[in-house]
Amino acid sequence: MPKSFNFSAAPFDGLTNEQQQWVRNTVDIGYYPAGEVILSPQDRPRSLFVIIKGHVQQTEQGEVVCVYSKDDCFDGRSLISGQVSGVFTAAQELIVYLVPKDTVQRLIAANATFSALLFSDLSQKMRALGERRSQRELHSLMLSRIDQAFVRPARFVSEKMDVFSVAQLLEKEKLSHVLVRGELGLGSDPKSGSDPNSKRVGIFTTTDIRRALLADCNPHELPVGQLTTWTLVEADQHASVFDALILMIRHGVHRVVVKRQGKIMGVIEQLDLLSFISNHSHLIWVQIQQAQSQDELKHACAALSRLIGLLSESEVKVSLIARLVQELNAKVYTKLWHFIAPQELIDNSCLIVMGSEGRAEQILKTDQDNGLILCNGYHCADLIHITSAFNDALYEFGYPPCLGGIMMRNPLWCQSLEDFKETVRQWVFHPNSETHMRLAIFADAVSVCGDHMLLEELKEYFFNCLQDTPSFFAHFARAADSFSEQSSWWSRLLTGGTGNEELDIKKLGIFPIVHGIRSLALESRLKMTGTIERIEALVLLNRVPEDLATDLQESLHFLMDVRLKQGLRQMALDQRPTNLVTLSSLSTLERDLLRDSLQVVKRFRGVLHFHFKLGAL
Repeated sequence: MPKSFNFSAAPFDGLTNEQQQWVRNTVDIGYYPAGEVILSPQDRPRSLFVIIKGHVQQTEQGEVVCVYSKDDCFDGRSLISGQVSGVFTAAQELIVYLVPKDTVQRLIAANATFSALLFSDLSQKMRALGERRSQRELHSLMLSRIDQAFVRPARFVSEKMDVFSVAQLLEKEKLSHVLVRGELGLGSDPKSGSDPNSKRVGIFTTTDIRRALLADCNPHELPVGQLTTWTLVEADQHASVFDALILMIRHGVHRVVVKRQGKIMGVIEQLDLLSFISNHSHLIWVQIQQAQSQDELKHACAALSRLIGLLSESEVKVSLIARLVQELNAKVYTKLWHFIAPQELIDNSCLIVMGSEGRAEQILKTDQDNGLILCNGYHCADLIHITSAFNDALYEFGYPPCLGGIMMRNPLWCQSLEDFKETVRQWVFHPNSETHMRLAIFADAVSVCGDHMLLEELKEYFFNCLQDTPSFFAHFARAADSFSEQSSWWSRLLTGGTGNEELDIKKLGIFPIVHGIRSLALESRLKMTGTIERIEALVLLNRVPEDLATDLQESLHFLMDVRLKQGLRQMALDQRPTNLVTLSSLSTLERDLLRDSLQVVKRFRGVLHFHFKLGAL
């Protein structure tokens, strides 16, 4: 009876002490020489195999589809279904634990997480992994709801109440704000419990008192409604505190009105939010807002990598980290642009970011992808110096320059609207691999600062050009298959036998998903830029099967998470983050999910081949 069974490896790491004892009481050890077939379609499995030493190769129709190594288990699905998919062969001398079928079935019945991680599909495994993380991080920023933080009760006043009386109320009740009801709501008393939500509601803060003093009016006679902000930033009580943070950053406010079933229940303030999540991260957006110079802004940016690392260690979802980073980067770009560019240039241009930054899928600071669209007829004498200063400053802030020159200092990415239209037209109607790359980057462009309508008009022109060239999409989509020859990397792993081979996770998995979905989205004239949003829209249009869409979303987030963790490890060693991931750095569960994710990518490539008829090109 083996005593050294590794219960720290998935799916066994979620077992209780009692369930672990079930395994110890029944497990046996098996030995297979190199080359021996362990399972084939003619077999009826009686045990779950858990590798102690060696590698196992799984082939289907003569193609290697998977390789299993130390601490991996196989084949849970065939054990339950009674049918083996493919052939499992010992690639080296193999020693395994044999967990009897009866014990496995008992564990499945008693432990849902074990069941999901053992033989479910990718999306179920990811959900199970998320549930296990939530058990370990009950107070994680990712899971905490707004109503779990400190929400200040709503205090209402009439818009006709004078500013002096409101100031007295704020002082007496130690408030920093009050909610103001519109004139239609004057018939009800603030403390009566009547519903103010059917009326116009705004907010008046201590900051507005300064405006009152500068209004050159008698505060005893000035109605508070004249200084009230009538556009509220709102969130539901069940939304995460992370969502509240995103709203504050996006709208540049310090308070979010919290609602319960559509009715105002209170207000969460910035200080309360920061106090609640202070143990989760070192927030830097306040520093960005308050920066008065480029040096101060640079200091704020220096904390961004630490913030990302802390959020990753806290197991915050990579999609949420990416959203936060996009918002913070947008604030950095905007603040820096205002430091460098004259107001006249800002008013007559549109600063854009593209590529992964535009898709909200860039987390660590990688290549700059930015540009500038100018109003037709506008001329700035010092434009080249201003744009160069902007890109140089970003480099000093830790954003590496784009090796392909996709930066506003490059005249190709700094043009008037009409000139940009002509450039885009040339790219569409005279295609090659380089112009396809440029269009792919531009297709993900979002506006950061300036006249947003310039980008809107350019994007509309771009889509109109595409409709006149139906053959464009197949040639454009073909790039998603550019790295398909790397699909045999599991086979190459066998020759080394060390598990130290480096894999380009972007080429193998992320790029095929992103570019394939981008191609389908452009063909369907979808305007959103995020890959996940594009997938959801394509499902509604019946362009992507719902089950495949779910697997693509889970795969993309998993691959992004693996790349993020690898990048953070490289940064800790003072190395520049790359897309290369070493297998030996992955846990057993991560290797399992990587295999599943790459199988999803392979299936998606097949869909693209059929849809765009890539085999005929």
